[in-house]
Amino acid sequence: MKSRWYSSAWMKAGAVLGLVALVVIVSAVIYIKSLGIPKDASYVGSNECQTCHGDEHQGWHDSAHPKMMRRVDEPGAVVADLSTEGEDAAPFDPERAVWVIGSKWEQQFMGEENGEETLLPGSWLIGEKRWQRTGWDGWQVPQPLVRCHGCHTVGLNVETGNFVEPSVGCESCHGPGSWHVSTRGIGEIYSSLDAQVCGQCHTRGRSTNGKHFFPVDYRPGEPLVDYYNELLPSKGQNTSQWWGNGHAKKRHQEYYAWNQGKHANSLQSLKEGYDGRYGEVTSKCLSCHAGDAAVDDFSEHYKLDEVSQGVTCAVCHNSHGKLDKPRMACKNCHGEGASYHRPEINDKHIPCPSEAEVTCVDCHMPLTGKNGGAYTLHSHGQRVIPPEDTEKYKVPNSCANGGCHSDRDVEWVQGRYEDAYLYGTQ
Repeated sequence: MKSRWYSSAWMKAGAVLGLVALVVIVSAVIYIKSLGIPKDASYVGSNECQTCHGDEHQGWHDSAHPKMMRRVDEPGAVVADLSTEGEDAAPFDPERAVWVIGSKWEQQFMGEENGEETLLPGSWLIGEKRWQRTGWDGWQVPQPLVRCHGCHTVGLNVETGNFVEPSVGCESCHGPGSWHVSTRGIGEIYSSLDAQVCGQCHTRGRSTNGKHFFPVDYRPGEPLVDYYNELLPSKGQNTSQWWGNGHAKKRHQEYYAWNQGKHANSLQSLKEGYDGRYGEVTSKCLSCHAGDAAVDDFSEHYKLDEVSQGVTCAVCHNSHGKLDKPRMACKNCHGEGASYHRPEINDKHIPCPSEAEVTCVDCHMPLTGKNGGAYTLHSHGQRVIPPEDTEKYKVPNSCANGGCHSDRDVEWVQGRYEDAYLYGTQ
């Protein structure tokens, strides 16, 4: 009898201790999660993310982001012709090249002098397979630490020039990960569809101190405007970066252009400016007006107070995969035309014949930016550029975009545009 009593007592004691341990563990997890991200969290590098986030890490690894800055001796990194003879030879001694920047549109090279990177003259235009030898003052004032490294490295210290990782890594978007790693994933790390995360590099301007071409010490989750002064277009006037109608001429200006369109305030307009004309706001509305719901397979289980982002960059671009392959199509939200709420107007929306296979992007995101020597970048302003703007500013218009009607003069194209849209005929 005594043996049975001891056995039962030990079992009860073990159960109590197990329950206490479970309570302690749960309480510790809740406490750690409540702490947020410490101010002194540091950068650890993308390799630390691979063990727990294998699929996301692989998607990132296969994208263009980790190829923004690589050692020249990394296999496959250099696509430029670094031959040293003839008139087509590289405009610098290839032996000086240590780093290569870019992989898709063009490549530039950096050497190292006295422990600091220096930009070598010339840019290899990948599509045209030739060297561009003039045209940028950075080749005369080679200061990567001032111009480049803020977006081409992770964990940059602008005082010392040291960085944790080259290229665009996981922590470029998620912020320093030491706390998350040391707590085995329990501690918080920044994760959001916030377009400011992309805007830290995909816009032009200067740091608030005016010294750098990137937002020094910016961390995802903080207001970008506190660290960066954007370069704005001059209305009605062409500049080296902008067309006079406000569309971008160059790369790294997508964030400002997106911010001027209706996608940026798709959720705010629903929360603050909706007049009720299409009925009450339901969870179904959020599947298109809120990026949080859209990327969650257009989930309809969200409530209005549970979403925070409109249609941001990460809604259309898969940040853990192929960046130039849309995550979803325009028709997922807009239906088979311009208007989801007024489908009766969609029949006259596109005057072009069906065999032309005109897409939403062709007209609403025409190619206006030069990259790699040609007009290869879509405007992110989300609006049609009429032919008359070509007359005013020489900007490519929507009707002659990508080869459509490029054999016609502007006057002819403007006439057809007016027939279709201004006068209501086709």
